[in-house]
Amino acid sequence: MEWVAGKLAPYEQRLTNSWFGRYGWKLATGLERFFFRLFTIFGIGRWNTDSTKITLDRGRVMFEEAQRRGIPIKSFVIYGKHIDTYKAKIGNTWMIFQGLPRLEKKVQTTWIDDKAVLKNKLLEAGIPAPRGGSTRTLEEALALFRTLEKPVITKPRSGSRGRHTTTMIYTEDELRDAWSIAHMISPDVVLEEHIFGSVYRGTVVGGELVGVLAGEPPRITGDGASTIRELIEKKNASRVEPIGEYKITKLTHDFLARSGYTLESVLPAGITIDLSEKIGTSYGGSSAELYDEAHPKIKEYLRRAGAVVADNLVGFDFIIPDPTADPETQKWGIIEGNTLPFINLHHDPVRGTPRNVAKHVWDLWIKE
Repeated sequence: MEWVAGKLAPYEQRLTNSWFGRYGWKLATGLERFFFRLFTIFGIGRWNTDSTKITLDRGRVMFEEAQRRGIPIKSFVIYGKHIDTYKAKIGNTWMIFQGLPRLEKKVQTTWIDDKAVLKNKLLEAGIPAPRGGSTRTLEEALALFRTLEKPVITKPRSGSRGRHTTTMIYTEDELRDAWSIAHMISPDVVLEEHIFGSVYRGTVVGGELVGVLAGEPPRITGDGASTIRELIEKKNASRVEPIGEYKITKLTHDFLARSGYTLESVLPAGITIDLSEKIGTSYGGSSAELYDEAHPKIKEYLRRAGAVVADNLVGFDFIIPDPTADPETQKWGIIEGNTLPFINLHHDPVRGTPRNVAKHVWDLWIKE
């Protein structure tokens, strides 16, 4: 389905920018309300007011903040299953939304989730982004690969959360495998020079930067005696909530191999390595809120990126060796934007002071 969505994306944007797109949303909203009412009448679904029943954390933090502010809010349940759909009453009007209560945009910005288009717009504005490009065929990818500094990464042009992304690619054989993985869900595959460092999320709401989160992949540090397999076992045994268990899969073997390791390798004392390109607690990684510590120039770059996309709510993922140091002295760049960011990550970091991003999102509506 994502592959098909990628094919249709250019036509979707043209349609959205057309007369039909500007006014068709009103018809769609009316139909949406009709079907929710129909589902309720026939007992297929119901509206819920209990925040503890919400299964998606992004929706939970929005729901709880609305209740704290006295904003009437409900989530929809179909056949007992909570879906990521809500309705909230602003003034005298109930609005229905999926994921986050986004303001209607006067300018269409569906391209924000398009990694290639976003990269070009950021570079035009003088905002760092990794060198690379988008490819439609493996032959195009191989030609681009030969011009880039190694290692490189591949990822779907559309899509988020690190799905089907491969890092640390040094050879053409590795590229062929990685390109095929990304092409499974996207007709276009992005190649970029690998930037060394952790992945961070800067969330911009209403033109203001409101959170900077470090998303860390699962990592282990050698003791000079234990194998990588044994270090993983120790890591899982000592983990604390909300960090999930790291599970060894074929992807583990492939990822380690690209760095010259196997599960039976003994990691030298003091040497730290990543176990996956996936980040966050769900994959055995960690997180830390670094808004207060982030360098002022990093914050300014993220605000400028928000101005480039002209959107009221966007999360920018960027990679940098040290976000507390002057970015002008480091190789870094913004790698993607997300128009439905998981703002709950700022609310529930493993380390650091939580940031109430949901408050800023609701502020947009109160100001309106």
